[in-house]
Amino acid sequence: MILFFIILVLLLSLILGKLYFEIKKMSSIETREVVRDVFAVQDSFVNLFLVKNGSTYIAIDAGRNLDHIQKELNLLHINPESVVAVFLTHSDVDHIAGLKLFKNARIYLSREEEQMITGQTARFLFMKNKLNYVHELVEDNQVFNVSGIKVKGILAPGHTPGSMCYLVNNTYLFTGDSMGIKNGKIIEFNKIFNMDTQTQEKSLKKLADLPGVEYLFTAHYGFTDEFQRAFGNWKKS
Repeated sequence: MILFFIILVLLLSLILGKLYFEIKKMSSIETREVVRDVFAVQDSFVNLFLVKNGSTYIAIDAGRNLDHIQKELNLLHINPESVVAVFLTHSDVDHIAGLKLFKNARIYLSREEEQMITGQTARFLFMKNKLNYVHELVEDNQVFNVSGIKVKGILAPGHTPGSMCYLVNNTYLFTGDSMGIKNGKIIEFNKIFNMDTQTQEKSLKKLADLPGVEYLFTAHYGFTDEFQRAFGNWKKS
C-alpha cells in the first residue's frame, strides 16, 4: 500500500511538472490596446480580448481570475458592464472563469462544445468542464451582428471537439487554443492539452485558406499581423 502511494505521488509529480513546463512555454500579451479598438487583457498565461465599437464591447473569452481581470480592465479604463457579448472559444476554465464580471453580456458557445459541459464528453479521464451560465449555441459559419460588430464563428476542433475561432469584422481572427505561434509561424497547440491534435491539424489547414485576415490573435501565444506568412506551411498544395 505504501509503495502504491509512493508511485502515485511520483506519477502526479511528473504530470504536474510536465504541465508546468508546458505552461512556461506560453507568451501571452500584456494588457494594452493592440490595434485600434482591439484590446488584450492579460490574465497570467492567458489572454482574453475586447473589441470596441462606440461605447460598447464584445469579448472573446473571459479569462481565469476575476480579481486580476478587473484590475487589468481598470488599467484600460473599461467598465465590464459595457461588454454586451462574450464569445467563448471553448469551455476550459482558463477561458470561462471570469464570466461573472460581464453581467450585461450574452454568452455564446459553439454547439459542438456543448458535449463538454453536459457530461457527455470528459475533458481528461474523469474531469469534466462546467459552464453554469445561460448561453446561446453557435453553428459553424454562423454570423452575428452585435452592436455593429460582425462576428463569424468558425469551427476548429482539436483542442476540444467544439473549439471555435471567431472572425471579427472580416479582419481579426481570434483562435483561442486552436494553435500557437513560434518564430512567427503557426504551430499546433501544446499536445498535452489537446484532445485530438490530428484533428487540430486538419482545422489549421482549413483556417490557412481564410481570405482577408489581417490580424490573428491566440489565447496563449500572442498575435501576428502576417497571416499569410504565419500559415505558409499549412496551406493546401
